[in-house]
Amino acid sequence: MPPSPASATALRGRLVLADGVVEDGVVEVVDGLLGYVGPAAGWTGPTPARVGTIAPGLVDLHCHGGGGHSVTTGHADDVAAAGRHHLRHGTTTMLASLVSAEPADVRAGVAAVAEVVAGGSSVVGSHLEGPFLGAGHCGAHDPALLRHPDTGLAEDWLEAGRGTVRMMTLAPELAGADDVSRLLARHGALVAVGHTDADAAAFARALAMPEVALVTHLFNGMAPLHHRSPGPVAAGLAALARGGACVELIADGTHLADETVAMVFAVDHADGVVLVSDAMAAAGMPDGTYRLGSLDVRVTDGVARTATEPSSIAGSTAHLADVVRRSIVHAGIDPVRAFRAASTTPARLLGLADRGRLSTGLRADLLTLDDDWRVTGVQWGGRRPA
Repeated sequence: MPPSPASATALRGRLVLADGVVEDGVVEVVDGLLGYVGPAAGWTGPTPARVGTIAPGLVDLHCHGGGGHSVTTGHADDVAAAGRHHLRHGTTTMLASLVSAEPADVRAGVAAVAEVVAGGSSVVGSHLEGPFLGAGHCGAHDPALLRHPDTGLAEDWLEAGRGTVRMMTLAPELAGADDVSRLLARHGALVAVGHTDADAAAFARALAMPEVALVTHLFNGMAPLHHRSPGPVAAGLAALARGGACVELIADGTHLADETVAMVFAVDHADGVVLVSDAMAAAGMPDGTYRLGSLDVRVTDGVARTATEPSSIAGSTAHLADVVRRSIVHAGIDPVRAFRAASTTPARLLGLADRGRLSTGLRADLLTLDDDWRVTGVQWGGRRPA
């Protein structure tokens, strides 16, 4: 938690609420919590200055780093620095996503995240994206480090995380995946399926399991949708349409076309889309060479690709606020729905009932934005981040 503010403040502007937009509204911040939230006509305090648009702070379930720092190094300082970088750009709650690594390195990674969480941070836990992944669609994960799901290893990592392992991505077709999924669920961790070689039927079976909560970056890390071989994408879209599972989207203009993003939102009838950054260390940094786990990554014109041949997209260089903005401006998504997908829904999945919306009594995690949906200010628990 950030330090408790000592005074009350109020902001006036267009409010993006979970159920609509208030064109002229006021948000009050009192001792780190939201007080009055509603139309300016109902506000009885001194008239605050206008700040543009006010929206909830963003919740990123999938982030590997930023500002030159990777969360995969096993060092708490790197995790904390990446969290601070994304906090300054609007992500007020974040999972540190660890890529596939040797078991001891995964243990060190989750222990480092646990240390940061214990010290008070916008980073609230870890997401293990691997090593229990399909070799045919492992993307920017080193194939030499992939393993079949193992409950003993998963138990060890959960212990090292001291309750902060909040999510794991695994390929559901692998032997042992069901046992690991049940173990994770018993520990209160989200089970995500992705980086998979499964066909449509096998993926649909996994999504029908009560332990499975979401699909890791739908379309990426799986076979493409084809009308005679629909694969995991079709199963994921069908589950989304039924309200049976959530799906991540990396709507950065590189991982997905804007029209694809619009299509998935059109299928979603139960707030099941989760916008994520999938950012790596190069987010907010110039082109150059970076590391993602054990692999070298080259960033050219803002696009990260592995240095291996054939190369693979290696995460994103965007902040989650950039993803939200692109969804609104380029994919044509209603701002209320875009912010729900980047705040309300991921907060709900994490069981964080104290954030994800602008509502009286919740944490004062909020953003101010200009008319072009670019972040102009951030408050984290009522404080501006350093």
